[in-house]
Amino acid sequence: MKSINLLSLSQAHESLDPDEYKSFKRHYEIDIDDDEINDVRTLINEMLSILSFVNIFNDFYVGYKIQHISKEFDLLRFGSNFILNIEIKSESTEEKIKNQLTRNKYYLHHINKVIHNYCFVATSKTLYKLGESGDIEIVALDSLIQLLTSQNLIDLDSPDALFNPSDYLVSPFNSTEKFLTGQYFLTGQQETIKNQITKNITSSSSSVISLTGGAGTGKTLLTYDIVKSRMETMNTVVVHCGQLNDGHQRLINSGWTIVSIKAFRNYDLTSVDLVVVDETQRIYAWQFDKLVVEATSKNTHCIFSYDRQQILSRSEAYTNIEGKVNSISGAYKYNLSDKIRTNKEIANFIKVLFDNKRNNIAVSNCGNIDFDYFTDASNVKNYITLISTEGWEVLRLTPSQYNNEHHESYSQITSKNSHRVIGQEFDNVAVVIDEYFSYGANGELIYTSQTYYDSVKMLFQNITRTRKKLKLIIIGNRQILNRCLSVMN
Repeated sequence: MKSINLLSLSQAHESLDPDEYKSFKRHYEIDIDDDEINDVRTLINEMLSILSFVNIFNDFYVGYKIQHISKEFDLLRFGSNFILNIEIKSESTEEKIKNQLTRNKYYLHHINKVIHNYCFVATSKTLYKLGESGDIEIVALDSLIQLLTSQNLIDLDSPDALFNPSDYLVSPFNSTEKFLTGQYFLTGQQETIKNQITKNITSSSSSVISLTGGAGTGKTLLTYDIVKSRMETMNTVVVHCGQLNDGHQRLINSGWTIVSIKAFRNYDLTSVDLVVVDETQRIYAWQFDKLVVEATSKNTHCIFSYDRQQILSRSEAYTNIEGKVNSISGAYKYNLSDKIRTNKEIANFIKVLFDNKRNNIAVSNCGNIDFDYFTDASNVKNYITLISTEGWEVLRLTPSQYNNEHHESYSQITSKNSHRVIGQEFDNVAVVIDEYFSYGANGELIYTSQTYYDSVKMLFQNITRTRKKLKLIIIGNRQILNRCLSVMN
């Protein structure tokens, strides 16, 4: 994204033909509609009536979005002494303005401790500022103009270089301290669903609620945030359908009640107000049926949180927990659809990797995806040891408890397996693709060696744990290598 002079943008909008103006915006990678630019023009005209210096409108980033998060700012200007943010509204309420500016300060303070946050309401020509105390106040335009003239601008190729998405992608498991101390914000969609679910469980004696969401939608964060918000007023239990991870243990040490589904078999719900079942897609049918019956009899609220794509065995697919939840009369159903953890480069790559007939998806090569090719599995084992010390989380397939499987020959026992990383996120993820992965007649990825768990679904689980960078370690599989080379080139 390129910075632009706001006066130039305004005059281009007024004078250029629609196609010319569209090309002009495309050059600067600006996404702003006509109503928004008209509101910006109102601000410009008010400022020009006070000080007619063109340079105060220089070097603004318009509609910038933080990569992988989709957090957007209307107007940003970066200086070595402070960052300036101006939100533009046609009309709004003071409460909404305060909430947005508070969020913006949170996202910007990782770059510079001095942040000036404003909101200009075009219809009333009113300028609001977020004060040091966290309250908003109406200020004169002169104060904004004075800041613009005193800012020591810095030269940027792109604001992307300043933002580290990992600072904001808070996971209850991998960023437990930030989660517990509330150093995060929910998106608008998450807030709306949270409010609706809170209303459900406070306005009735018992309820059944389903919360679904794909990879990257923030389902885990929302699920655990709901629990955190109810712990003071309700006796809550979190049931995790899998093995507990280190993050679970840290939450337990902080006073949370979290049990694995195996340990939940004889749990007494008599004094439990709320049961949250996380990763419900992995529960057995009899466990689900028993819980619903008992919760109903004890007036216990149930929230079933799940992603139907994140199943690891054929039996989980056959159980069809989503169908069982949907068949419950009176159940409340909510779905997270907005992607907040979306590295588009990796997301598109996953689509074309798992289906070699999907050739209409462009994969940008931004350096976040890498692959190595080996023919000797023993070299791979040593390589995994090496990169594990260099910041890579090497995720392996979960082996059978009963039989030896081929992937165990190159995997490191110290690496986390597919079942251990459910719900977790890592900055840099590496996975191994051996010679038994290939493409079926319909183009979809298959695995031709015998495994107890579904290897393709486990690979999908592991790859979708990625926040920033993905590395494929390919063993003797020229078909997969050529697919990667073709889509990345």
